Order: sequence, then C-alpha cells, then structure tokens
Amino acid sequence: MPFLNVGDAKLHVNHDVIIKDSVPVLCVHPPCLTSRLFTAMQEKLMSTSIIRFDIRGHGYSEAGSGKLTLSLIAEDMRRVLDTMGVKKAYVCSYGAGSFPALTAMLAYPDRFIGGILVSGATAYTDIITRSKLQAAFISSILCPKEPIAFKAALNEADSKASFEELHAEAKLGDSGKWREYTAACLDSAVQKKLLQLKQPVLVLYGTGDKIGQGHAAELRRRLSNSELYGIIGADKQLLLKEPATVAYVMSQWIEKQAHPEIADTFEEREALLRQLSAQGIEEGVHGTVPRH
Repeated sequence: MPFLNVGDAKLHVNHDVIIKDSVPVLCVHPPCLTSRLFTAMQEKLMSTSIIRFDIRGHGYSEAGSGKLTLSLIAEDMRRVLDTMGVKKAYVCSYGAGSFPALTAMLAYPDRFIGGILVSGATAYTDIITRSKLQAAFISSILCPKEPIAFKAALNEADSKASFEELHAEAKLGDSGKWREYTAACLDSAVQKKLLQLKQPVLVLYGTGDKIGQGHAAELRRRLSNSELYGIIGADKQLLLKEPATVAYVMSQWIEKQAHPEIADTFEEREALLRQLSAQGIEEGVHGTVPRH
C-alpha cells in the first residue's frame, strides 16, 4: 500500500503513472470519507493522471499530531506534490473538499494551476447543509465512529459493493480528525478571499440538487475565471452515480486549458462549442450536461 511521509504523518496516496508533459489532477475528499470516492471517475479519465490521497486521520492516513485545519490540508497537498516530484497540478474536490481545494489554490497559485469543484461551495450558509454538518460534528463527539462512517458511506454509494468499500475505509479514520475537518469547513473564511483567485475553475453540480445549484451559482459569481455546468436530473452524488459524465466534462475542460489556441478565434470558438453541443453540453451560467 503506497504511503508518503508528509510532515509528521504518513499519508495514503494512490496515483497513476504521471503522463509526461501533462498536468495531473490531485483529488480532495470531504470529511469522514476517503479518496476512494474518486475511483469510478479515475477509471473514466484515461488520458489524465489522477493522484488520490486520504487526508490526515481519514482512511489509511495517519492522524499526525497537529490540529487539522484547511491550511494544514493545503500544505499537505503541496507536500504530496513535492514528494512525488510534481511541479504543477489541477485540484479536483468533491463536496466540502472544495474548502481545502480553494485554500490550496489561494496559498500556492504556482503549484495548483486550476480547479474542478464537484458539488462544491464557497461557504455553507444554508440551514439544511449547515445543520447536517453541525449534526455530524456533534455526532463525532457523542457517538461511536461506526454509525457515522456507515451513514456517510450510505449517502454516497451507488451499489452494495461501493457502500462496502466506502464504509470499510471510512471506519478506519479518526473521529477527532473528522470533527476538526468539519469545524474547519463550517468556520471557513475562504469565500472572502475568492476575488484573489485567478486560476481557471470548472464548477459542476447536479440539477436535481437545488441547494447545490445555489452553491454552484455563488461559486460562479465569486470566481473571476470559471465555467459552470449542471448534469440534468442528477443529485449531488456525482462521483459515484455520474462518473462518466463528470469525467467527460473534466477531460474537455483540461484539454482546453492545455491547448487554449483551440478557442483563439471566433471561428475556432464556435467550432469548440459545436463539438460540446454534439455531446449535449452547453456553456454558460445556466449550461447543462445531460446524463450519459
């Protein structure tokens, strides 16, 4: 099992062979669960190198001695790249993973050159999402970690097999680190700093997730260099339930970042949009992506 020494902790890291002259994608998961969330998407992204790691106190990664903050997670993300000899990477986050992802992009703009935020947010100000996170925080104090891991895995799984895999890894974690990560997301001030972020960002959400749609619109409004797409009829569990569509939009977006000349002229831009349209994808604030 691959581990990297990162600061005072060994982190569980899973990665493809880095493709020469390509920019890999570093994946960031939300509290309690692990980087296994990204495996289905990883299988669909054949031409892009994926680096998955379990945050401190999650899955197989050691907890370390320090308090788990967004800044520490961002620093660990940079250290993972350092240890692997990777100079630049995109960040792909899921759910509350958007908080450390955005923190890393702000702290290390030369290392994290773009972001893909799946079902992400700038801040959890709505009552429903915030209440769920607060309940998870309290549960991590009062309850054994097994029921928390069970519920988290059940909420994301698309099959019995994926539930068992998610659950098995989640319950290995440290409930204290889940609590610290959750608290860091609830108290995050990253929203106030987003005007400083200049890297390109792809924002994806499910149109069946009305709260997530609001978060996605807020991300689009606050990020100066972003594109927003919705997957029609999908809820927020996009990584396991819509991996092919997520991977397709990601691959198109990454290709465009690597070759911006494909949209240098009006004619080339129109040709690109026709290509996307042929796959059922619209660009824009209200752009949507049908299920594949």
